[in-house]
Amino acid sequence: MGAASSGTGKTAVASALCRLMRERGLTVQPFKTGPDFIDPTYLTLAAGRTCRNLDGFPCPDLTPFFYRDSCRASGTRADIAVVEGVMGLYDGLGPEGLYSTAWLARTLGLPVILTVDARAAATSVAATVKGFASLEPLAPRLSGVIANRVSGADHAELIREAVMRYAGVPLIGWLPSIKDEGFRSRHLGLVPALEAKDAKAAQDRFTDALRDNLDAEALLSIAQEPSGVLVEPDLPRAVTKADGSPVRAAVADDDAFCFHYRENWELLRRLGAEVVTASPVSDGSLPAGIDLLILPGGYPEEFAGELSSNGRFMKSVADFSRRGCVYAECGGMLYLAESMEYKGAVRKMCGVIPSCVKMTGHLRHFGYVEATAMRDSLIMERGGTIRAHEFHYSAVEGAEPNAFSVRKASRPKENWTDGFVLEDGRLLASYMHVNFYARPEAAERMLLRAAAGNLSQDRSVF
Repeated sequence: MGAASSGTGKTAVASALCRLMRERGLTVQPFKTGPDFIDPTYLTLAAGRTCRNLDGFPCPDLTPFFYRDSCRASGTRADIAVVEGVMGLYDGLGPEGLYSTAWLARTLGLPVILTVDARAAATSVAATVKGFASLEPLAPRLSGVIANRVSGADHAELIREAVMRYAGVPLIGWLPSIKDEGFRSRHLGLVPALEAKDAKAAQDRFTDALRDNLDAEALLSIAQEPSGVLVEPDLPRAVTKADGSPVRAAVADDDAFCFHYRENWELLRRLGAEVVTASPVSDGSLPAGIDLLILPGGYPEEFAGELSSNGRFMKSVADFSRRGCVYAECGGMLYLAESMEYKGAVRKMCGVIPSCVKMTGHLRHFGYVEATAMRDSLIMERGGTIRAHEFHYSAVEGAEPNAFSVRKASRPKENWTDGFVLEDGRLLASYMHVNFYARPEAAERMLLRAAAGNLSQDRSVF
């Protein structure tokens, strides 16, 4: 499902489609295009099945693998997949729109349903659709249109006739303007669905509206099996500790730390790790017997009070950091700092990294990046490279970043340093979100180090 631009209601419409397909007795596998961690929470809620990312930048050759692997996951093969796009249909890396929704549709040979905002337009909608359907050589197969924010049945009929006559594309569904309080936004995007308590009620409203105005048979007739060259990932052997037991990895997972590539969890398990979850917001301490702590991104600033008040958990993190292996991304790195300042309040954090965090109120870095390691770390040797994504509204003050030299993929001349590595290499924290399938040997290196245990007590120097 693509759109003319952001803000057209893709997530609400895609969620409604997932719900309607489930009503027909189908098992629905939802996907989100690109490195988005928030919209998938709504698709997961709607489909009753974990949404996966299809992000072409970190590992473009593996996109068909991710699609097929996800549709076969959870013990039940999916009957149909719903793929929500990102931004506008052609918006990706550079003017060629690499890794965009259109790129993904072409790569997988999937048909596209275009969502358009039809407020105060009728025949003009046909011009929009025709333009999107004919942008050669980038155009995927545009097979249908869903019009959002339509004023009524007569308006919908005008749009239907116009898009078919002038663009040759059928209108398969439409929705009226609906209050979407359940799809509230904050910095970084929507409020995650599990945090937005009225998300299900909002999905109910959109589903009810689309049910009355969707040609479901036409939609199902459009669906196609994916194509593309199926490349299996070249994975290292499983890692175990000296006694043959698995590496036990704890992943922070709650409202404050919810930015996950689920593929990373699966990769760790495929490499032999035992993955357990922990909540820095509500748990009393880290799980017992862990060898590796993973702190993903999320919204720690929104839960800074709760995190700071949970001193027991913060102490367990600080204690573990003195002897175990820690990998932190973005919000996880902020949690490891000495303090965090947000909305005029300064909160104590774990104090593992000698730095202070300030929320800036504006984007600091956003987009795909390519990083080169400035020193040996938990995931790679000095000089190694990896592709990742950054998206944050904060700045870290104090300790000088020493982990990566980073350049923006779309503007290679724009570069900066990022992240922190402890002297003995057991702790790595940066702003980057990494899909480890881009470099499975990085995940292997992390597990091997965790399996080896505490090799050094010296952690005083960055």
